Formats: sequence, C-alpha cells, structure tokens
Amino acid sequence: MPFLDFIEKSYGEEERVRVIAFDSQGSPKGCYCVTKPSIDQFEPTSRGGVVIKWATGRTVHSQLQDKLRLLRLFKEGNVVMPYSCLYRDLPDGRLDIFGIMRSYPIWNRTPLILELSELEEARSFVNAHSLPLSEAYLQLAFEGFELSYEVQDSRLAFLSLMISMEAALGPQGNTEITHQVSRNAAVLLGSDTCESGHIFRDMKRLYSIRSKIVHGEATPSHRDQLRWEDLLRLRHYVRTSIKLLGAAAKPKKDVLARLNECPFGAHPFTPLRLPPAYIG
Repeated sequence: MPFLDFIEKSYGEEERVRVIAFDSQGSPKGCYCVTKPSIDQFEPTSRGGVVIKWATGRTVHSQLQDKLRLLRLFKEGNVVMPYSCLYRDLPDGRLDIFGIMRSYPIWNRTPLILELSELEEARSFVNAHSLPLSEAYLQLAFEGFELSYEVQDSRLAFLSLMISMEAALGPQGNTEITHQVSRNAAVLLGSDTCESGHIFRDMKRLYSIRSKIVHGEATPSHRDQLRWEDLLRLRHYVRTSIKLLGAAAKPKKDVLARLNECPFGAHPFTPLRLPPAYIG
C-alpha cells in the first residue's frame, strides 16, 4: 500500500481517476517502472537481438495484477492495472517508452478506498492468498465475480454474479436450485437468525430479477427492474461467500453437507471480520 500511495501522490492526476497520464502528443508520462535485470530473463532472436522471455513477462504481470485482483476480493472497488508499457534504456540513462498494451476495459470507475485501520488487514489478506484459488469451484465463482466488473451491461454483470453464487453454493444437480442457493447463502452469511432470514428473502428476490433477465422480460428499456444497489448487494454476497469458504478450505460436497445440517444463524464456518454489507 505505501508503494501504491507513492505512485498516486507522485504521478496521479488531481481527481485521482487514473495514475498514468498522457502528454499533448499522446505519449505516456508519469509511468513508474520496476526492473530486475537478469540475462536469464532474455532469449536471442534470429536477427541477433534479444527479447524478454514470454514466461518472464507473464510472471511479472501476474505478480502485480493478482495482488490487485485480491484487493477487489477484499473490499468493493474497481482497482486494476489497465496498462502495461514496453520500454528500453537510452545511453543517457533515460527510459524510452515505445509501446503501450491495454490490459483491462475500464468502465466501472468505482474507487477502492481503504481506511488507515484497514491497511494491515488488506496487506495480510493479499499475502495470505494466491491465485488461482485452491478449490476449483471457488475459482470459478471468483472468475464470475471478476467478470461483473468488466462487462458494460449491468444485466450481464448481474448474471455473472448469479453464476458465481451457484458455483459456490449451488446443489449438485438442478433440484430446487433457487431455494437451495438462497438457503445456503442465508446459513453461511447470516450473523444471527434474523439476518439469515433477511438474506434468504433477499436472495429469492434477486433470483426473481435473474429470471426476468434470462427470459427477456428485463429489456434495456426496463433497466429499472435491476437497480445498481441490487448488483452491489449480490456482489457483496459473492465476495463474502468466497472469502468464508476460502478460509474453510473444504471441498464443495463437504460445504453443502455442513450447510444443509445447520439452521439459520448457526455460523457453520469460522466468521471473518468483513467490510460492511451493501444492504439498504
């Protein structure tokens, strides 16, 4: 976090929308580069030159990007590394940036804001987890969670989050999936009987919105049927479920068995201290 804060203060724009800025000619300015030169990271070309190994570039990018992906899992907000810059050393010691690669479409500009009291918890969370997640069903749920930030149509973002909930908490089979996912979410996420009941009813309502979308009833001219608050609430449910089940580190069949035997408010897995819910 001190590293990101340094980039923001030193190179960001006043409105803090983005860190990388561009001059009047369209060239990037204010780019912060981290290098670790090693001949082992390069390979020769057929024309007598050298290029960085593909695996090296991918590893460096993943190390940076995965930390940001985990921060989105830690707390609501769209934090990404949208650009990668290719550069070369000049004889006078300056860096010449000669290529820019766009990594992510950025349409959701909701900032991720961490209070000072959250910095150490966020650091510990990022350091304690790695991608892909250890359980395949949770990794699938996480990928649907990420997709909800990246697609422009809010209806598709909502559906990707519903797929995430079903991947994490859906029964093995198609029997009463709406009831089972809603109940499993209520048991997993509710802090007491009252909150579990609220989550159960809320998930049923969100499922009714899902049905309208997939059956063509929620057309673009009827976007008021899906509110932004509904998408944020569902994303909170998905985020919290992934974090709790990730901490439990159990196969899905064991998770479903445990949830099935527990009543509302039972705390089937060790609770975590989580960011506030998006529940009006």
